[in-house]
Amino acid sequence: MENIALLKQLTDKTAGILYFSESEYPLTIEQWGVLPPAEVHGKIAALHHVSPDALKSVEEEAFFSHITTAADPNDAPIVANAQKFKALRQFLRENLTNIQITRVEAGASIPVYITGHQADGTCIALTTTAIES
Repeated sequence: MENIALLKQLTDKTAGILYFSESEYPLTIEQWGVLPPAEVHGKIAALHHVSPDALKSVEEEAFFSHITTAADPNDAPIVANAQKFKALRQFLRENLTNIQITRVEAGASIPVYITGHQADGTCIALTTTAIES
């Protein structure tokens, strides 16, 4: 899929999605250009001026399962949000490779990155924030 078409669809898929922790934050889309998968952690560490030791990788399955299965079935907005995350995960799997979830654990406000690569090596990052005290 062409970069512009992918970004348009990704924008549609992330519209209205919130990442729930002790607060709620939207997902934002960033284009990082051609970046080898092995350099993603280095870029994230540099963006936050932290040591790579402050980064924690989260298994894709665990990250998305937590969001989709932790939803209270009696809370319609949370269930709808979980369904959007489920659709987003499917879209990412169909259109990107080397999907990684990375948390920058250097305080109570934790940046979270979902990164993946297009066929041409372009890295796309979805960013959000988790609040944990």
